[in-house]
Amino acid sequence: SSPHQPGAPATGYGWSVKKLIREIVLSHAFQMSSEPNPDGMKADPENRLFSHMNRQRLDAESIRDTILCVSGQLDRTTMGNTIKKGTTAERDYQFTDVRRSVYTPIFRNRLLELYEVFDFPDPNMVAGKRNVSTVPTQALYLMNSPFIMTQARFAAEATLKQAEMKDGDHIDLAYRKSLGRLPTERERQLAAEYVSAGSSPDQRLAAWERFYQTLFACVDFRYVN
Repeated sequence: SSPHQPGAPATGYGWSVKKLIREIVLSHAFQMSSEPNPDGMKADPENRLFSHMNRQRLDAESIRDTILCVSGQLDRTTMGNTIKKGTTAERDYQFTDVRRSVYTPIFRNRLLELYEVFDFPDPNMVAGKRNVSTVPTQALYLMNSPFIMTQARFAAEATLKQAEMKDGDHIDLAYRKSLGRLPTERERQLAAEYVSAGSSPDQRLAAWERFYQTLFACVDFRYVN
């Protein structure tokens, strides 16, 4: 339907969802910072009037995709099968692919572990809104999951292959890729002391691996300002 035809939306977007989304994401309200200002906090401490953007946690799929992107393992292939060929049952299905999370199989009785931990909706239920919880199992998963540790090692290996860069530059890049910002001076100092503590290649690799895992596990990684 054209905006000029009878019955068309008065906004002028017609039936174009893309135009509507573009208008929303380019709006002042959508681009507001999550940092509150003193006047707004005083007048509206609960931010009911949206004087600033509320901090939002990444959903399970975004957490997974971001980790894979930082580690350099994200497979951006589009289309094709999402379930492994030869799969006859979901019970023992192994989620080993590194494609974007939109291609991760969703079974009624078996979910990717990361999805279970970070509030992916129950496939057996109809959910209009996702639950957003903060529970100890989320921190434990980020500290102990083989998936997280493997991706941290991949990120560390990629870092150490760039021998022409200094540790300080690597730290800045790691923060920008993981948290979308540069480290504070204190964060940079602590990180530099930590990753430079080892002298042998194995020690440096282990230090960088734990550094990346720490970034994956920190609160700033899971929340968007």
